[in-house]
Amino acid sequence: MLACALVLALAGVTTLHSAEEGIKQAKATVRSVHGTVDYQDKPNGLWLPVKPNMKFAAGIAIRTGADGMADISVNGTASAVRLTNNTILKIPTMSYVGSAREGDTTTMLNLETGAVIGNVKKITANSRYEIISPHGVAGVRGTDFRVEALPIPDGSFDVTFSSITGVITVSAVINGVTVTHTLTTGMSWEIGKDVERMKAYIIENYQNQINALLQAILPPLPTGPGPRGPNPGTPFPGGGGPPQGGSAS
Repeated sequence: MLACALVLALAGVTTLHSAEEGIKQAKATVRSVHGTVDYQDKPNGLWLPVKPNMKFAAGIAIRTGADGMADISVNGTASAVRLTNNTILKIPTMSYVGSAREGDTTTMLNLETGAVIGNVKKITANSRYEIISPHGVAGVRGTDFRVEALPIPDGSFDVTFSSITGVITVSAVINGVTVTHTLTTGMSWEIGKDVERMKAYIIENYQNQINALLQAILPPLPTGPGPRGPNPGTPFPGGGGPPQGGSAS
């Protein structure tokens, strides 16, 4: 019995180590840059210019200026996100188990301020893709989404989650109570308000940005005459979304 217990214990340790060793770290790749875009150099905390084709490991922080925008592949090819102007985004986690294309992935985005719009490929049942905002979290399974966190004078944020195509699950703590909503295509939730359907012109604008984002993350075309890059779309002023106070409804 003692021998059996020892064998089982060793098997458990081996399985645990195998699972840990199976986790691989992925990278984010900058596909296009417009205007002022910087990343934070962790050793000294300096902000340095971002250039196309740069690759970053998990832990990176990227910010855009008033004229800035960046399209980034996150966690290999698992997803793509566009940082609109006046945005700070941190990417604390990008990992996968098994195949980079078909395995289980874990992706965490931390939106400190501004707005991101993105596309996530359909992920496996054991995968996680979350966007953390100052006042709530969105869980994505494979959809086009948008998350906005606009600072307001009292030091807090107006946070809005939007599902452009597909389904996202969003939650936030309001007055000590956790509130959760499932947003389907065309639905938006500004925390503290009711879930609403976005107006047609807003949905169309977001879809145009998603299309431009997907074009931007394609492999570069051969050099020669013609367009120099994808059309960045027509982001709204002031954080890439509707004017503050108008939300996305």
